[in-house]
Amino acid sequence: AISLHKTGLVPYCATFTIFSDYMRNAIRLSALAQAGTIFVTTHDSIAVGEDGPTHQPIETIPSLRMIPDLTVMRPADCNETSGAYKFAVENSKLRSMPTFMALTRQALPNLPNSSIENTEKGAYAVIDCDSPELILIGTGSEVSLCWDAAKQMSGKKVRVV
Repeated sequence: AISLHKTGLVPYCATFTIFSDYMRNAIRLSALAQAGTIFVTTHDSIAVGEDGPTHQPIETIPSLRMIPDLTVMRPADCNETSGAYKFAVENSKLRSMPTFMALTRQALPNLPNSSIENTEKGAYAVIDCDSPELILIGTGSEVSLCWDAAKQMSGKKVRVV
């Protein structure tokens, strides 16, 4: 995909998130060379079903976040996925920089306050309140777990980010 960079096309490739370890050099090179490749991966969480622990990318996302000039996005629902694609295409075409998207395989609910516009912020409150007693923070598919947990804590002031 990197070789398509100067063609006017938006280069992308796709695989399971865990297999990005085999692509790490190409991902790093795309950031160093300012090649606007979009890396789309799925099965981003511990909830990968029958594939088990060999396909659970526990340390993969944090290690990718350490690559300079690589934007790593892990959308929490369909709205954020749309926002991530919008950002990735603009990042590729306008700034000539790569984006790594880690998507889930699970069916997730659309969360309150999620939108294409909020995705551009990087982080925002899904559930907000004044002077929270507890703040739950998640990324990707775990945001809906935080949202579910907050709903079960009736009487507590919980913010979900």
